[in-house]
Parts: sequence; structure tokens; C-alpha cells
Amino acid sequence: MEEFILSNKERALIFKVLCENRKVNFNKIMKLTLIPSNKLSYQLNLMKDNNFIINQDGLYSLTLEAERLIPYFSQIFKKEIGVLPVILGIVRNKDKILLLQRKKMPYKEYWGLFGGKQISGETIPETIEREVFEESNLKAKFIKYNAVVYERLKEQGRFKHSFLFIITTLKANTLAIEEQNEGKVSWFSYKDILGNKISRVIPSDINFLIKYANKEIKIDEIIMEEREEELTLQ
Repeated sequence: MEEFILSNKERALIFKVLCENRKVNFNKIMKLTLIPSNKLSYQLNLMKDNNFIINQDGLYSLTLEAERLIPYFSQIFKKEIGVLPVILGIVRNKDKILLLQRKKMPYKEYWGLFGGKQISGETIPETIEREVFEESNLKAKFIKYNAVVYERLKEQGRFKHSFLFIITTLKANTLAIEEQNEGKVSWFSYKDILGNKISRVIPSDINFLIKYANKEIKIDEIIMEEREEELTLQ
């Protein structure tokens, strides 16, 4: 069976062909990838068994779940490191701000705003409300968008992280919180944070509070639908 195992490069070639051709037959895949027929057949059957592709009337195409990976293709196979979009939340209860002390890098052991990555299909308010609840057991309500900021982190003269932050504000009607897996959580006075009276707060998060906490921007949301290769705007 080992003679049928493909290299990462060969797998990437198959995925590339399927990304560029909505429906393609076996012979064309073989021609474009130069993979021997026995190895190609074995790999395509594996992909079909794992619900990655479908074969309808001799034509192979990606499943909907597999199509969701197409935007990440270059990072998966070319090892490019992209900018990471992160939704940040300024969680407020009157004059207090809720902060999280991070357990993991980057910014390990620093206090900072709540935030996280968006799950495909979520709205931005859904993302940040979920993240705050998962990290503090607090049900806070999205109020507004504050800003969009591009942040980069350098070490020894080289950039190692790049983030695109969408900064939001949430309102909490209770001070009851519980530490979860991401780190300690605590309420702090807004003035104490801005006055640098709290040790080890992420400097850029202090900057965000100073510059954007009282601002509001508009972020539009659109939904497109694809049916039989035709795009429509909902």
C-alpha cells in the first residue's frame, strides 16, 4: 500500500486542479498532475471516502466543506503566513473594563482585551459575544464597532505576527465572571488602565482604549449566494 501514498506536493496538485476546475474527469486530473493512474485513483477514492470530493457521472468536484478551504490554499500548501483577522471586544460595565490575562503566546501573561478568531459564517457581533462568554462565562451584549487597526509584532528586528483587529464594544449588566481556560479574568477601573496603574497590560490595548473607546464606525455586511456557478447578492 505504501506505493500508493502521495507526497504533499502531489496532494497539493490534485487540490489545485479541483480548485481551478469545478467539474473535471479522471483523465484531465491525471494529465494536469502527472500522477500515475493507480496512485491517483487510490487518492481520489480516499478523498471521496472522507467527504472531500464527489464523483458524479465520472466528473470529480469538491464538496461544499472542501470548498471552504480554498481561500486558505496558499497558506496550507505554500507555507505563507498571512495576516490574522481578530475580533477584539472592549467589555464595559459602567466605569469598569474587563480584561483577560493571557496564558499563551503571543503576549503571554499580559492583561488585554478579549478577542478571538471568527468562525466561518458568524457575524462579527456573534463572534465577540461568543469569545467573551467562552473566556469569562459572561453574557455581554455587542454595542458598536470602534475601529479597524492593523498591528504587527517585531522581535530582533523581524516581524513575527501580523493582526487585523476589528475593535468592538460590549455592555455587561453584571460583574459576575468566572475564569475559563484562556487565563485569569478581572474587572479594572477604566481610569486605572489608562493611568498605567495596572501592571503588564498590552500597550496597544491601552492605546486602543485611549484612541477608540469613545468612537464608532460603520462596518457593512453583505451575503452572496452561489448557485450553479451563478453569483447573486442577497
